[in-house]
Amino acid sequence: MARVTCEVEIDAPVEQVWAVMQDPTRRGEWDYRITGGRFTKEGYPTKGAQFLTSGRLIVPYSFEMEYLAVTPYRQTVVKLLRAHRLPVASGAGSWTYLRNGAGTVVRTAFRIELKQPWRLLLDPWALQPLMYLVTKRSLRKLKRLIER
Repeated sequence: MARVTCEVEIDAPVEQVWAVMQDPTRRGEWDYRITGGRFTKEGYPTKGAQFLTSGRLIVPYSFEMEYLAVTPYRQTVVKLLRAHRLPVASGAGSWTYLRNGAGTVVRTAFRIELKQPWRLLLDPWALQPLMYLVTKRSLRKLKRLIER
């Protein structure tokens, strides 16, 4: 199982950071893994709301996600409902937002478990370092997007 935790400090109020990060239609602007997204149930991050994110590696893929907990401007927790076209068995994650003066510290933590036999071949020696690098790079892109 790959477990990743990263954080970034952004020179912007938490409300502005939250608005960008919790809008699935904007996820492709800053997350290198994602090309698009949309809410599929509800239209705002609330407990039980669902959203879909899409991406492309060698083939297009998508993840159906559900919010398990939402504390506006503080934290969201999500779980994977279904992965399409990738061998992902389960996953969950959180975004935590910490006020830091006029800025915001964003901490993301998630875990992904692959299906067999991929789990034995790639996890954790390959998947975890790769996901860490892509997540760190995505958070730097988020910082540039919001601070410009």
